Amino acid sequence: MRLITPEQLDAEQDSLAVRFVRHAVDKINNVTTRMALLEFGAYQFPVSINDGAERADNSYVVSPLTAFTGYADYELAHLGRPWLAWPLQQLVAGVGRHLERQRIDRIVQVNNWLLSTNVYPQQWQGDELAAMTQFLREQFPDHVFGFRSLNRFSNPQLLERLSALGYVSVPSRQVYLFDGCTGQQAAFLRHHNTRLDATLLRKTHYEIVPGHALADADYPRLEHLYNLLYLEKYCPLNPQFSADWLRCGQRDGWLELTALRNPEGRIDGVLGWFGNGAILTAPVVGYDTALPQKTGLYRLITQLCLQAAVERECLLNFSSGAAHFKRLRGGQPEIEYSMVYIAHLPPARQRIWRLLSKLLHGIGIPLMQRLKL
Repeated sequence: MRLITPEQLDAEQDSLAVRFVRHAVDKINNVTTRMALLEFGAYQFPVSINDGAERADNSYVVSPLTAFTGYADYELAHLGRPWLAWPLQQLVAGVGRHLERQRIDRIVQVNNWLLSTNVYPQQWQGDELAAMTQFLREQFPDHVFGFRSLNRFSNPQLLERLSALGYVSVPSRQVYLFDGCTGQQAAFLRHHNTRLDATLLRKTHYEIVPGHALADADYPRLEHLYNLLYLEKYCPLNPQFSADWLRCGQRDGWLELTALRNPEGRIDGVLGWFGNGAILTAPVVGYDTALPQKTGLYRLITQLCLQAAVERECLLNFSSGAAHFKRLRGGQPEIEYSMVYIAHLPPARQRIWRLLSKLLHGIGIPLMQRLKL
């Protein structure tokens, strides 16, 4: 088992993870971290390394402080329930001061692709976790370390093994899964809204453009469309993917882009997939939010994702957000967790993580489930 920095990578090394570690981080505008490659056996995992003082607006994909304070506060402000949001915002602010004081952002995250949802190799069940834990304790004696994007449907064995090794479970959000493993028999295909969206896609005047057919001049437009949805409509603490990041991802193979081009030649929607043979995610979604809702761009993008899951007979992890929309199309909710190792840290730093875990298990999960977030 070894940890390799980008500068130490051999020129002839050319795996997907190597390409990502070499090129990805400096092309995301609001992510500051150090990247390395964790290599063990046949596996290579990108690793993000934060020392705890990078930047106040660091995206939640590398910053727990942003995830549990900045992003949470933003979501609460847009909850539409002031009577509930105000006391929760006070709680978040109070806990946030303690999180920052105890250097919660001094963290190493394994298999971190700097996306909303990380995907784990289907065949990896964590046999090396004990050795990996000891290795990371030695390499990072003053850092928290752990894993993001785990849920009980996709990663039951990893969650069990990490818990047995003493990792602390920290709930993060509720995601929506569409199980396309049975192909045309997938249950979500029978939902009324899914059938309506399938009809819309069959009749659309938009040309479905695969990523390999995109020109260099298209990428600034793709960045703009992503920004309109994820940064302007949702939250600026989402990762700010640049046109260069999108281009690099399509070129290097860790992103599979699709665009929607109208008859006049303008691209009005973009979709980017990331995954493996078993799980598909969509970290890049964007469309022209100024167009009338009846245009149905988000419906088209969603249907392309569901259709891909069926054709590839895989699970679609469609992330969080737009919960009602996804439920109407058969999305099944699952709580997502981070698992963090803290046993080697000073007691005060351990306590703040255990407090965060208890609050999110006791308050966060019930709220997400009750409000169907």
